[in-house]
Amino acid sequence: MLHADTLVAIAVMALAALAAKGGGFVAMRWLGRHRFVSAWLRHAPGAVLVSAAVVPLVQNGGAYMAGAVAGAVVTRTAGGFTMGLFAAVGAVALARAAGIQ
Repeated sequence: MLHADTLVAIAVMALAALAAKGGGFVAMRWLGRHRFVSAWLRHAPGAVLVSAAVVPLVQNGGAYMAGAVAGAVVTRTAGGFTMGLFAAVGAVALARAAGIQ
């Protein structure tokens, strides 16, 4: 069942996304392709992924820590995010199967 407050929340989130995108376009026109902006854009996706991964690592540890290490090593050596992701999930599954929580 669809409620009015759900529709309002979706509309507000859509407006926020549009405002963020519009603000980014304005900022890029104003700032241009400065070295700092280029570096920030190059490193932002990794920073977002790390910030999302820190909470489960700190709260759960153990198996998640093994997954994080395996994912980082495979991503760095194999040179690809996909292989690192599979390695991380596999390491967590193996650690859980071994009894590490």
